[in-house]
Amino acid sequence: MNTQLKDFPIIQAFKHMQVALMILGSEGQILHSNHKTNRLFGYDEGELIARNICDVLNVESLAELNAFIEPPAVDTLIKKIAGRHKNGDLLTLSVHVTIWIDADHGPQHALVLRDISNELKTASLVRDELKRANNAIVGAHIGVFEYNPVDDTVIVSDIWRELLELTPTDEVDVQVEWRERVHPDDLDAALEPIRLCLENTRERARCEYRLRSRDGTQWGWMRTDIAVSQRDEAGQPIRLSGAMMDISDIKATENALRASVEQFRASFESPVIGKIIVGLDGHLQRVNAAVSNLLGYSSEEILTFDFQTLTHPDDQGDEIRLFNQLKSGEISHYEIEKRCIRANGSIMWALVTVNMLKDADGCPEYFICQIIDITEKRRLNELKSAFVSTVSHELRTPLTSVLGSLMLLSALNDEPLSDEAQRLLFIAQRNGERLRGLVNNILDFEKFSANKMQFSLSRKQLVLLVEEAVMANLAAADISDVRCNVICPDRTASGFVDPKRFEQVMANLLSNATKFAPKGSSIDISIIAQSEAVRISVSNKGEGIPVSMQAQMFEPFFQASPGTTHPKGGTGLGLSITKQIVEQTGGEIGFESIPNETTTFWFTVPIEDPGGSSAH
Repeated sequence: MNTQLKDFPIIQAFKHMQVALMILGSEGQILHSNHKTNRLFGYDEGELIARNICDVLNVESLAELNAFIEPPAVDTLIKKIAGRHKNGDLLTLSVHVTIWIDADHGPQHALVLRDISNELKTASLVRDELKRANNAIVGAHIGVFEYNPVDDTVIVSDIWRELLELTPTDEVDVQVEWRERVHPDDLDAALEPIRLCLENTRERARCEYRLRSRDGTQWGWMRTDIAVSQRDEAGQPIRLSGAMMDISDIKATENALRASVEQFRASFESPVIGKIIVGLDGHLQRVNAAVSNLLGYSSEEILTFDFQTLTHPDDQGDEIRLFNQLKSGEISHYEIEKRCIRANGSIMWALVTVNMLKDADGCPEYFICQIIDITEKRRLNELKSAFVSTVSHELRTPLTSVLGSLMLLSALNDEPLSDEAQRLLFIAQRNGERLRGLVNNILDFEKFSANKMQFSLSRKQLVLLVEEAVMANLAAADISDVRCNVICPDRTASGFVDPKRFEQVMANLLSNATKFAPKGSSIDISIIAQSEAVRISVSNKGEGIPVSMQAQMFEPFFQASPGTTHPKGGTGLGLSITKQIVEQTGGEIGFESIPNETTTFWFTVPIEDPGGSSAH
């Protein structure tokens, strides 16, 4: 276009146009600007006249502006160029430039300007939003698609193809492929959302279905969400948009959870073991039929009780303490034997195990209580204990007489016995002492098992008690050809012990060390004062305790012999009784054994009174 203006009558019209207009002279000076232009750059009317275009546009000269126009064209649209506001702020503009030749004034330029800063911001926000949405879709591995019901065509994304294990180069009809891969029993359900949307029954719909892998070896689960994205003038759907994602892992988790729930339900409804769900306040929330059978109440009656109503008053104190410890997190569970009161008033002994269940945030939610009727077991144990105690006591009296008679025979000087008779007498005495030790051990074990052992604790200087125990063991040490060394850096170390039971502990540990120490070796007995207790250890060299047997060392009637060539004898009760004595008098016990090197048994004696010197 080659337009010439000899006069400027059109300028008056420019001033009233609702777009920013500007006319430049041949040197780039601003000849005219309308009110929109003035407001765009922040100038009052007439302030822009005679200024150079370089004052408001980011160009170095008029020639740079002309360079945007490629001949033979006489106009161009500069889509993005920086402008400068009067206050110095930068503007982002689009400028339409038109050039013509005026016969009197030479080249002239008309500029139509538009501020696109907000448009660019909006476009940037949209791009960012689309990018985030796309990242979310890609990150979640969601396949999207669009379905055109008018011509029955579908467009799918790359991830949708990936979900069907299709490569970008696979030339397949995706609708046919999808239909053939959907489980036959699920096809109607998979197509239902499309039908609902097309019939205007729903604006959006969802379905879940099984989809066969491409190699046909397994089935996965898919979830598809479909919504109407476009309608025609009559309001009929002409485009559906959908998203498909693999939910196989979710389904596997649901199935595992469902199986876990079923297992819990089956376990909870056990016909033999009573199960109770207890709230944090101690009230019963749910019971199984076994509890009703055990206690003789109906389920409805039991649920009106709290946790302690069914417990014998004498047993409530211990359980309340344990329950509070469990609730506060001090312990993870507890097990207790207690008496429960049946509906008919009779007593049932129960083994009760209580565990705390927590929610997803780790906060206590409720307790699971398991109840097993051990009434008959306790009755049989009491009968056994009574029988063992009776037999042991009945053995003790004649055994004492037999041993006394043997001692008298050994002391006779008037009629010396023959060597053979003396040998037989020695064997009888030795086995009699062994039998007495066995009877005493059995009686002690029964007392511990029934919690009837009495202790009388007092503060004692421990090195003196240890030395007495070593002296008592000298005869056995001489026979085994071993020495005993007492190591005590602080002979004033003292602690609370029952002297008689302390001697029994030392006798058991020294006896074991003597049996298994090699001939000519030493047994070291150390007494070391610590902050809250005195640690006493008995160490001997030897083959050590096999690792496979170490976990059973303190179990009753267990005997660990390092090898078949070391038949050492014993009842297997000594260490079990020793452990009971140490723990019930406030100490701890343990051992360390290194094969073919050293075995050390140790125990501690409390420095302070562990709770009085009354019965434990």
